[in-house]
Amino acid sequence: MIAAYIMKVVMVSVIFLMLGVGLRTAFGQVIAAARQVRLIGRGVLANFVVVPMLIYLSLVWLPLTSDVKIGIMLMAAAPIAPMAPPFVGMARGNVAFAVGLMTIVALLSVPLTPLILDLALPKSAEGVVLDSMQIIKTLLIAQLIPISVGMATRQLSPKWAEKLLRFVPKIGQFGLIVGVGLLLAKDTKQILSIGLLPHLVMALMVIGSLFIGDWMLIGETDDKRRSLAVSTAIRNVPLAFLIAGENFPDTVVAPVTLLFGVFTMVFSVAYGKLKDRQVSSKGSTA
Repeated sequence: MIAAYIMKVVMVSVIFLMLGVGLRTAFGQVIAAARQVRLIGRGVLANFVVVPMLIYLSLVWLPLTSDVKIGIMLMAAAPIAPMAPPFVGMARGNVAFAVGLMTIVALLSVPLTPLILDLALPKSAEGVVLDSMQIIKTLLIAQLIPISVGMATRQLSPKWAEKLLRFVPKIGQFGLIVGVGLLLAKDTKQILSIGLLPHLVMALMVIGSLFIGDWMLIGETDDKRRSLAVSTAIRNVPLAFLIAGENFPDTVVAPVTLLFGVFTMVFSVAYGKLKDRQVSSKGSTA
């Protein structure tokens, strides 16, 4: 019963977060991003093909429990979180490119995330079967519709969009913190029981995602490489957590998505600082 209320809090929070993304994003930004076909194509390829495929192939051989693998695979199939642009900014990446890519990826997630999960998700030890239609419904309600409404509001009334931006994202962030905090308090024993290996695996996968994003834009400007690196690493924790809670209740799947999310944020910040040091060292030797 408590878990059901937590999931309702998370669902509403994700809706507000995605509405905030739409309110910040003009149709012109998405169109401008879409016109960068080569760059956006590489970003989509990195997030929907390269990272999920490499994580899936790694999980096949790793001695992890099936529910831990499910949690990690959910993160692999849910790319670019709504909180990615601020982390891109901290890494001094191209925020405008990140916002455009994130919005396009969010729209593509509706058909592609369920497809990836259908193809790659392991069977749960609890015998739970993934409901693809439920995932599509979740994506429509929690992601596609709020983003579309937000973008339409910004297009029709920029003043109202700015007013709503004063509190809509904050409500989403607060609700998500509450939901995550309640879950962590409820499932502390489960989180501690998964052992050291899953932590190490998730850390390496996040580092790998950073390098994949950076590598996919070799030859482009440094700010765009940083942008795609961080965007690729920051997987959509709220969405993966929501899918986990609705489809795999009372398992370690949801806590695993949260742990993965923590690693994405920590290593994305570290990546930004590392890149800054490299730029500073080059400047001092020039």
